[in-house]
Amino acid sequence: MKILLCTKRDLVGNIMLNRLLPALAAAHEVEVLLANRIRPETAAVAELGWLKFFEQDLPNQLLFPLLDQADKAGQGDHGSHWCSFDALARRHDVRIQDAGHIAQSAELNRRVQQAAPDLIVSFQFGFIFKPEALEAARLGALNLHSGALPRNAGVNPTFWCMKAGEADTACTLHWIDRGIDTGPLLEVRPLALDYTRSLFSNWIANYGNGAQMIEDAVLALGRGEQLPSIAQVDSERHYVPKPTPEDFAALAARGVRLVDTADYLDLLARYLPAAPAALPAAA
Repeated sequence: MKILLCTKRDLVGNIMLNRLLPALAAAHEVEVLLANRIRPETAAVAELGWLKFFEQDLPNQLLFPLLDQADKAGQGDHGSHWCSFDALARRHDVRIQDAGHIAQSAELNRRVQQAAPDLIVSFQFGFIFKPEALEAARLGALNLHSGALPRNAGVNPTFWCMKAGEADTACTLHWIDRGIDTGPLLEVRPLALDYTRSLFSNWIANYGNGAQMIEDAVLALGRGEQLPSIAQVDSERHYVPKPTPEDFAALAARGVRLVDTADYLDLLARYLPAAPAALPAAA
């Protein structure tokens, strides 16, 4: 089965590929399309700008180039550790395209049609597939949405769950149709929110929760199995809006931090080779 994975060129997309490619690339022919949507609100809302820094800017401008530089110098012992996009392509023998901001739907259509996949799998992608792209995939297209559908459609669902003080967030795996977050549901998997940790940490954990759903679904399709799905109830769909500075202030008043430094450094440590054994103490 030929699979086109569509995601962002950011930390979440990279983490998801590190989790998914060992199983999927071993069983199927996989190609990856990376893109980054340019969202003007990240410049207008300071908190969104900070989240973008930790999600996109620091990994793309510092972490991944340093990892690639270490690889070229023969120092990138990544045996059991996460690695950059370039190293993932080499390790799993997959083609990874970097498309940047796909301003025109015709360009996304062209790239999907050129890949000619049996299945499209989208997560943290940010671009809408037009009918011409969806029709290019024999089995259709799956999307992982980082919220409970149909109740939390739209962007930033984990933020809105934490702002409201809810006990859980969720990931939803669904088929993509011609609407936005409207396709038939395969699974909605909840995740308990940890209010001792930051918004960023809960958001990352929620995507990790969804990686297993993708792996299970793709491997089942590869075995020729049908994936039971149910139609969404349109009257229950609610699109959450983009957070404003006032919304972030309300989240802070609840005691929720945007990013926790210790958690973030622990996450980045997953990319580092194992430390050498300590030398024995001198006699």
